[in-house]
Amino acid sequence: MAFDEELLYTVSETSRVRFTGIETETSRYDFGFVYTHQFMGKVLVVCMQTGQSALLDMHALEEPRQLYPMLGINLYDTDHVAEFLRLCLEEGTKDGKTSESPLEKM
Repeated sequence: MAFDEELLYTVSETSRVRFTGIETETSRYDFGFVYTHQFMGKVLVVCMQTGQSALLDMHALEEPRQLYPMLGINLYDTDHVAEFLRLCLEEGTKDGKTSESPLEKM
């Protein structure tokens, strides 16, 4: 293999992925969430509109304005989107055995 000296790691796993979208007063946001055992418990969040992604946990949402540079969220929408992302991150911490997620109750 030509990349033997450059390859740092390769990990394969079956991950849970959720796609969900919300609408604020000013914008629409579609997100992909990858719940994985990688990344020390953080969830890989991808904003479909901007193409930007970030590894997030609850601690990252303590200052919602951080979402503006990380995911390209409109500064006006950061509080609203942060609250939504909290629900999504809570979903990722569950063991998958619950019958109805907080998101499905919306």
